Amino acid sequence: HSQGIGMGVNNVGDLPDWVAFSCFTAISLGTMSGGWKIVRTMGNRITRVTPLEGVVAETAGAFTLYFTEYLKIPVSTTHTISGAIIGVGATRRLSAVRWGVTRSLMTAWVLTIPVSAALAAAIYALIG
Repeated sequence: HSQGIGMGVNNVGDLPDWVAFSCFTAISLGTMSGGWKIVRTMGNRITRVTPLEGVVAETAGAFTLYFTEYLKIPVSTTHTISGAIIGVGATRRLSAVRWGVTRSLMTAWVLTIPVSAALAAAIYALIG
């Protein structure tokens, strides 16, 4: 995994332990505090998903991830699965998809990158 990830580190395995621990802690705290909401939204609030539709959505999401990886396009697993869930719901009927929930998700996705970038810049300015 030689990616040139910054801080003079050219390999993920060469990261200082405190960086990895900080990331694990932040991800764990985020999952504990709000991850259950994401699971509930994905499983029930976008559209009701039957077991067969779940398998189809997961398969479509996996194919999408394989294809984008082949093209070297970075995509979010969450986005691919969300799109697949919307797709299986829409095949039942368009009204089966809760479009208000879908719109809220998309708004959050659009805002996530600039907000995260600004927050990272601010934190780096404080500690860097």
